[in-house]
Amino acid sequence: MAPHRRTRNTSDLQRLSISLNKVINAKRMQRLTGVAILRRHWHDVVGTMLAERSEPIAIEPQADGTLALVIAVDHSVFANMIHHDMHHDIRIACFKRCKLQGLTKVWTRIQPGAGIRESQKVKIQQHISCRELRILAESLQDVEDKALRRQMFQAATAQIKNKVHT
Repeated sequence: MAPHRRTRNTSDLQRLSISLNKVINAKRMQRLTGVAILRRHWHDVVGTMLAERSEPIAIEPQADGTLALVIAVDHSVFANMIHHDMHHDIRIACFKRCKLQGLTKVWTRIQPGAGIRESQKVKIQQHISCRELRILAESLQDVEDKALRRQMFQAATAQIKNKVHT
C-alpha cells in the first residue's frame, strides 16, 4: 500500500516576490553582456590573425575590485604573445571598441580549437527583374526537353539570387 501524500492547500502557498536582480545578479549579467559584445568585436580588438586563434571567454572580478579578461588561445605561442606584448593594447582596445571599463589584467588559457572564425563570404539575396527572367528564358528556348529546360531555368535563377560576394 502506497503511503498517503499530503497535498498543500492553495491557501498555504506564499506569493513569490523576489527581485529579478537578486536572482540573476546584475553585476554578473553586466560581465556576461560585456563578453558577448567583446566576442562580436573581437576581430577589431586583436586583428584577424589573432582573433582566429583566440577568443574572450570570461570577465572575472578581482579581489581589489577590478576585472580580468580571460582569453582562450589555441597555442602557447599566442598565450606568450598576449601575456608579454599585447595585454596593454588589448585592454585599451576593449575600452575603445566595446566600452569595457575596469579591465586591469589579461589572462590566457590554452584551449585547442579556440578562435572566432570570420566568415569570408556574404550571401546577398538578389531580386531578379522580369526583363532578366525573359532574357534567361529566351536563352534556354533551344533546349527541347521541357523538364531539362525547367531545371536549367531554376538553377540559373537560384544562382542569380544567391550570388556570393567576397
